[in-house]
Amino acid sequence: MLDGCGLFALARCCCVRGEREREEGGRNDARVADEPGGGGGAASVGVVAARRFEWAEIESVTGGFSSRVIGQGGFSTVYLASLTSSRLGAVKVQRSSERLHRAFCQERDVLLWLRHPHVVRLLGYCDERDEGVLVFEYAPNGDLHERLHRSGEKNRAVLPWARRMAIAFQVAMALEYLHESRDPAVIHGDIKASNVLLDANHDAKLCDFGFAHVGFSAAVRPPATRASGRPVMGSPGYADPHFLRSGVATKKSDVYSFGVLLLELVTGREAICAETGCRLTATVGPSISDGNLADVVDRRLGDEYDIEEAATVAALALRCISDGLGLRPSMAEVVRELQEKTTALISAVGSKPSDKKVS
Repeated sequence: MLDGCGLFALARCCCVRGEREREEGGRNDARVADEPGGGGGAASVGVVAARRFEWAEIESVTGGFSSRVIGQGGFSTVYLASLTSSRLGAVKVQRSSERLHRAFCQERDVLLWLRHPHVVRLLGYCDERDEGVLVFEYAPNGDLHERLHRSGEKNRAVLPWARRMAIAFQVAMALEYLHESRDPAVIHGDIKASNVLLDANHDAKLCDFGFAHVGFSAAVRPPATRASGRPVMGSPGYADPHFLRSGVATKKSDVYSFGVLLLELVTGREAICAETGCRLTATVGPSISDGNLADVVDRRLGDEYDIEEAATVAALALRCISDGLGLRPSMAEVVRELQEKTTALISAVGSKPSDKKVS
């Protein structure tokens, strides 16, 4: 098992080496690492471009924390940052506490180790103070939750079916990378629509690795309790019931949460209904199982979706949220099925278009 300290030491070593190479190359602006070379897929191990920022640099790029707040939660605030004259970034500043600093270190350590086109890129970090800071690439189209469920409030068009399928495929590929291409494997632990960022092209970037676990520790994590002051892994509506009962987090915990995300994309409904408090899985699962798919597909789509693809994705979602862990597919199987049986997503990312429409 590679623990958090060992993982950070490995990643930090690569990070220091990268900084030294850039200094020797005489670069004028070392505040932001160069873009990695190459195209899609997983990058080779050890290619870590993130660097350590000083607190004064963080203050500078955020205008003394007076820049626009682009995200805020109970434990952190995200500021829009001007990293260079032509590049924006997102600076996530954690609240100051011992527990939150541990969470910051955990997220930093995991992200230093990752490189995938659909995992948000960590540009740097600052650990000089108790308020841990992470510097990310900027995703100008916000997050999937806002885009899918709040588009009417901002007079934006409904997210098209093809783009929904492309996003599903991209998140699935990111999770397959975490589960199968990392050794030891990484369990994200908090898959949900608000943790899927959308870049300028509306491509997905999986973010927020504060609950992530690496290797054997992921499979033996005890259930957290409110009394311990330790947050339970996952979010309401997305959290794997098996994990909530047993405290054992596995790859299949991510698969369950991804299944809920698929249901959101098909139905356009939130994981937890704000009015009734009912879970989406309980609300639409029976209708899908009974073959009444038309009753649950997002009505805002009209007839602009592929009925066969919708049926395929809905059935796949039900497999992902199966009670039995053995009945849930792996993320590699999910990727393969989406790739083989959906065509709208292929159209959305540049291959041949689908010619099937709802009649």
